[in-house]
Amino acid sequence: MDVSTVTRLLAAAGVRWVRIEMADIHAIARSKSVPLGKFPVYAVKGVNFYGGILLQDASGWDIPQDERLPPPDFLLKPDLDTLVVLPYAPGEARVLGDLYIDPETPTPDDPRVVCRRVIARFLDQGMLPRSGFEYEFYLIDRVTRARAFEDRQICSTLRNNMLPEWRDELLGSLPAFGIEVSTLSVENAPGQFEVTFSPADGLAAADQAFSFRTAVKEVSRRYGYDAPFMTKPFISEAASGCHLHHSLIDLRTGKNLFADDRDPLGISQLGWHFLGGLIHHAPALIAFLSPTPNDYKRYRPGLFAPTSICWGPDNRSAAFRIPAGARGPAARIENRLGGAASNPYIALAASLAAGLDGICRALPIPEPVTVEASRVSGLPELPRSLEEAL
Repeated sequence: MDVSTVTRLLAAAGVRWVRIEMADIHAIARSKSVPLGKFPVYAVKGVNFYGGILLQDASGWDIPQDERLPPPDFLLKPDLDTLVVLPYAPGEARVLGDLYIDPETPTPDDPRVVCRRVIARFLDQGMLPRSGFEYEFYLIDRVTRARAFEDRQICSTLRNNMLPEWRDELLGSLPAFGIEVSTLSVENAPGQFEVTFSPADGLAAADQAFSFRTAVKEVSRRYGYDAPFMTKPFISEAASGCHLHHSLIDLRTGKNLFADDRDPLGISQLGWHFLGGLIHHAPALIAFLSPTPNDYKRYRPGLFAPTSICWGPDNRSAAFRIPAGARGPAARIENRLGGAASNPYIALAASLAAGLDGICRALPIPEPVTVEASRVSGLPELPRSLEEAL
């Protein structure tokens, strides 16, 4: 669809502003809003955008650049395939963009560009990554800083439905981004929720995960809550994770390349090699999936978070899991390393790159762990800090 047609449709939908948005390295949404009348120009040429946006910390401070000149302006060029009318922001649409050094050259540091580049390596080999994200997060009162509820009742029906207006607006908004919600439930800590949604193909999986995070934050603010995707906001309570589910689809046949009914767990040899790559690269991979010092407070025994590098069938204490019933079209491998603070583009790119290396090098897997992994001696340990991971 050409830009003029898109603009007419937006006008007919009552849109007055278009938000051109990107994810910085911390997965913080950064954007410029442009009047709809100016959008046709920006849709083609891009909008000027601060080039140092990828050189800031999570508080928005520039990282010192010694004696070099300040970063120049880059261009944020919209990807019209991601354009949506925002259900929770009347009169506003949103489109994701890629950061360009000049009109023809994407910056290699943009997380979305990095993720697309890794996915292209699979496409070149006839494989399409299919990925699913699971997120946990807390709701915290913006004024009192109290949690949305103060008791621990995982999957409690009363707690699941205690904020019906918030729930309905959030879940009702997500389909606009292509997100097909599977479940919403309270998790294993006061004020903590989990939302799962269906997997998506290629870059769309990370786009949806990023859009989900932003939607949760914006909708929650309308109801007086912050939704920080901080991994461990409360030292004595459960951490929030981001679990990644992976499979690969044959571009020619459309079949799941991880599926093999002859295998006891239903996983193909290619899938096992993908898992071998995840295990081999886990010590480095964790730096991309747990990118803050706070993340490493999550890795404690007995908290459904991994402490060692291992895999297991339906074992939530393992770093990598083959979920129960993951056979046939649903055959997949779950990467449980990630904290909620991780950038979905970086997390997906790193996890896929590790898996692809496993496939290319036919990396083996160790024996599975079928008990609480923290009780098994001799397993290689995960890094205990960001410094160690780096």
